[in-house]
Amino acid sequence: MNVTSEKPVRFHFLDGLRAVAASMVVILHAFASNIIKLSDKSNMHILGSIFNYIDGYGVDLFFVLSGVVLLRPYLRKQREFKVLEYFRRRFWRIYPPYFVALLFAALVIWFMNTYPTWYNATGGMNMKFSWSEIIHEMPIINLDGNYYNLAWWSLGTEILFYLIVPVVVFLYPKRAKLTDGRLFLAIFSGVVLTVLLMIFVSGWYSVLYSFTYIVLNIGRFVEYPVCFMMGVLIAAKDFDLKHGWIFFLSGAFLVFCSANYPSVFVPSTQLGAWLSAQNYPPFFLHSGYGLIFGGLIVFAFNVKALRDILSKPFMLWLGERSYSLFVVHFSVFYLVDNVISRFIPSRTTLYAILTRGIGLPAALFVAMLLFHFVERKFARGLVTANMFWPWQIKSLRNIGE
Repeated sequence: MNVTSEKPVRFHFLDGLRAVAASMVVILHAFASNIIKLSDKSNMHILGSIFNYIDGYGVDLFFVLSGVVLLRPYLRKQREFKVLEYFRRRFWRIYPPYFVALLFAALVIWFMNTYPTWYNATGGMNMKFSWSEIIHEMPIINLDGNYYNLAWWSLGTEILFYLIVPVVVFLYPKRAKLTDGRLFLAIFSGVVLTVLLMIFVSGWYSVLYSFTYIVLNIGRFVEYPVCFMMGVLIAAKDFDLKHGWIFFLSGAFLVFCSANYPSVFVPSTQLGAWLSAQNYPPFFLHSGYGLIFGGLIVFAFNVKALRDILSKPFMLWLGERSYSLFVVHFSVFYLVDNVISRFIPSRTTLYAILTRGIGLPAALFVAMLLFHFVERKFARGLVTANMFWPWQIKSLRNIGE
């Protein structure tokens, strides 16, 4: 591989997008279930449907960003790709924070099992503590769908992408060959192949992935190829605003189709009956979000005003802690919910206010601790590594892009 003299650049606005992705995930996990229940009670079913269809959308953005940030130096020949060095870096970047978060999550589950409340039996975390389960979850990739922290299912999907990166790097064509015609053919083919892959795996290997029931394991990788593909394309080639709008609007169309296509088919038809039996699988949902977020990233590369917003000091500070926040927030929510349930006998409005009002800042604080004492020691190119508190970022006002 011939390496150019151009050095890899850290785009701070991409860290800002990580902050957006982490915030989307945390806010969804904190409020979505309550909003859906409230919308059902108030007959506001459209609102409930919206939150049902944005399930995991922050994860889609994380997947697209992974492709952009991870592959850009290699596909643009800014850094020589060495397979063993690549896997070593990935391990030390991902695993130490995860391992500490796993121990913390196990401690939370032990506490909840040892000192149960009504929360355990009414929709709270029902996992049981055991040393064997800790060992079982240590490799990150999990085939049975059991997690001490339900947010971790996506880490296995991310690891699968990391495993195929060497193949992508060695087989990817030169940037000059990626014409508009080939680009759109690749995206169209990606969407079609994703649908076919979902049908094939659900029909013949449902132990990994199924339309008819939720399996929170790495089998959900079959829903996300377009997310990773968009990250790879943006890593390899510069796109203008025209492409960004095409990506964004195409993605919005696919999300709309995924939410509405069941009504297109007459229930009495064979296809309609099959779709009903499969619980209307989200064929286009995550492909659509991959295109939407791909378009958003292209906008960021081309619109200075958007880059300036995403490069604000607080966005940078939060973005550099986004992984720590992702791996601990659900465990903190479990713990806070359990503790508050000791003082409030049911899921009242006061319970909701206290659990969210305490859980959100507590999750951020635990993430700050994990970042400060573990993650920052294994990350490169950090700007806010030594700034524990968010108000210490005042000196970064002119950080730029």
